[in-house]
Amino acid sequence: MTMWNKILALLDAQFGFQSTKASSKVKKMRQGYDNQTNELVIWLEYRVRVKTNQPSQSDTKTDPKVLRQAAVKKQRSVMNDLIARSNRLKRW
Repeated sequence: MTMWNKILALLDAQFGFQSTKASSKVKKMRQGYDNQTNELVIWLEYRVRVKTNQPSQSDTKTDPKVLRQAAVKKQRSVMNDLIARSNRLKRW
């Protein structure tokens, strides 16, 4: 298993798409350097095609929609931080 496949599997698990995805892919879009924090920044694109013929599940512990919503709420602060860093990098 390559590193990109491992990253893809982790993203699928993080966002709850293991059982509902038809396909997913991750791609490196660009990379830059944040002089303010002395960090290398890499932008990734993660795409998921979800199966459309999934039966609805009522159990909130296994319902993919509920799991995705929980993951999105948990990651909101991380995404805001990434956006802020991206905006700082654009100014350089």
